[in-house]
Amino acid sequence: MTAVPLAMPDEAVAHPLTARVGQITGRLPEETLLDAAQQEAASALAAPHRHGAYLWGPVGRGKSLLAEAYFAALPTRRKRRVHFHDFFLELQSALGARRVPLDRALNRLIGGSRAILFDEFHAHDVADAVYLTATLRHFIDRDVLLIATSNDPPGELMPGLWHEHFVPAIRLIEQHLDVIEVADGTDYRGVGSKIRSATGFSAGSWALSPTRAPSPAIEMTTENGIVLTVRARSAERITATFEDLCGAPLGTPQYLWLADRTTALTLLDVPDLRTMHRDALLRFCHLIDVLYDRDIRLDVHARALPERPLDTAVPARSLERALSRISALRHD
Repeated sequence: MTAVPLAMPDEAVAHPLTARVGQITGRLPEETLLDAAQQEAASALAAPHRHGAYLWGPVGRGKSLLAEAYFAALPTRRKRRVHFHDFFLELQSALGARRVPLDRALNRLIGGSRAILFDEFHAHDVADAVYLTATLRHFIDRDVLLIATSNDPPGELMPGLWHEHFVPAIRLIEQHLDVIEVADGTDYRGVGSKIRSATGFSAGSWALSPTRAPSPAIEMTTENGIVLTVRARSAERITATFEDLCGAPLGTPQYLWLADRTTALTLLDVPDLRTMHRDALLRFCHLIDVLYDRDIRLDVHARALPERPLDTAVPARSLERALSRISALRHD
């Protein structure tokens, strides 16, 4: 069931920025037909919000499409769309390398924006928890309208060992944002894969290929001194093995750094997903997230077709999101 916005207390004042349902649907791509759950979510999104909305639901259900249409319809030019991980990477860089105080760093990142769209709100790094609560409070205190999309309901962000670090941020989301679910239905990402782009992530492929001896290693060193191993590098494409990028102890910041340096990635010798070790599989999911979000073409040479493991400790939504995104690739 879609969670509709609750009636605001008498003392609460609706944010001046809002968009009607017709303005939202009018900004969707031509011939877009919303199913019942998406229509209900669009109606909830168009209701007045005090501080914003948190739009969540399964993969491929049009959350970003609805959020971006709403965001485009907001009657202001003072707004910014930013990817969740890019924002916090930039924030951590300002705090670390330039030693800027947190409030000043947030002011610089937000600028004069009256509205922020956080697309793909899924936490991979416990370091994000350190700044997420402060960032949300900053938005609320300055009356910045926040729109966020996620596969996870707020209470399930960062499941497992580090969940408790996210509890203060979760409470802020639940108390100050309208939590709207786009309920289960067709995964339109898989349907849309029949019409392929000539560039970007969905122009890539998943091909069955036997294991072969890799080329000699090439080292790439990040600004923080972390070494990434790849096998070939040109202005347009980087080639690496699965073990190079997912077997090594790398994380989302390193994958973002790599994505900034190419428009295409070839990933060699990818094992059967059903036999991957948990840590390697989780890193693979994070890598897919980054490449998809940055629209980097991905060409995979794998030992098997991508099938869901029957039993894995990897968070279910991370895995389902990765599999949905992989479905956009051409399978040879």
